[in-house]
Amino acid sequence: MLTHPVEADELARIRARYGPGPLEDHRLEVDAPFLTGPHQRLTSDGRRAEICYVMHQGDPGAGVLLHAKTIYPAGIYRLPTGGVQQGEPVLETLVREVMEETGLQVGTDDWPGPVRVQRFLGVLRYRLYHRSSRTLHRFATYHFLLQAPQDPRLEPLDPDEKIAGWKWLPSGDLWAVADELAGVAQQAPEWGDWGRFRAISHRFVAQQLTST
Repeated sequence: MLTHPVEADELARIRARYGPGPLEDHRLEVDAPFLTGPHQRLTSDGRRAEICYVMHQGDPGAGVLLHAKTIYPAGIYRLPTGGVQQGEPVLETLVREVMEETGLQVGTDDWPGPVRVQRFLGVLRYRLYHRSSRTLHRFATYHFLLQAPQDPRLEPLDPDEKIAGWKWLPSGDLWAVADELAGVAQQAPEWGDWGRFRAISHRFVAQQLTST
């Protein structure tokens, strides 16, 4: 049963298949509405982790895919993610979430989809201390580099994703996206903890793509 944010055997299988992505640990102090609010329920529905897919069309430097949601503060775009439920393998989540959000099929051993998992970029493991409830939440974000066909047609299949738009941005601009997320509290204070949390992934991905 897959119940922990990072399961050693599962991580070993991912690394054996897609490359030895690093594991980093982070600790954040957060408060409501992050983790428990209606639009920021990172762990409140029982998910143990999430995947983050970094999709490009042949050259990450030329553009990686970001999305906005109708619930986000105006102008905020970020790398797309999707929740890993209790008992659900990380790689199955990756296939499911990409399909639900973009309408594109990730190729697997059983199905040669147009999107290819190119590399495992690594995992961030979090200890999130919620000040109001005085509880500690453990979580993790798994990052994958995906190659899509040229000019893919993006058609979200799940309206609950609330996707408002897409854009392709050079991977070198992820540092600036991280700074914007980290400072989103200046625009929308209730999104401050969420933005600080999301900024970590964007800096991590930018670093991994720079180091290759």
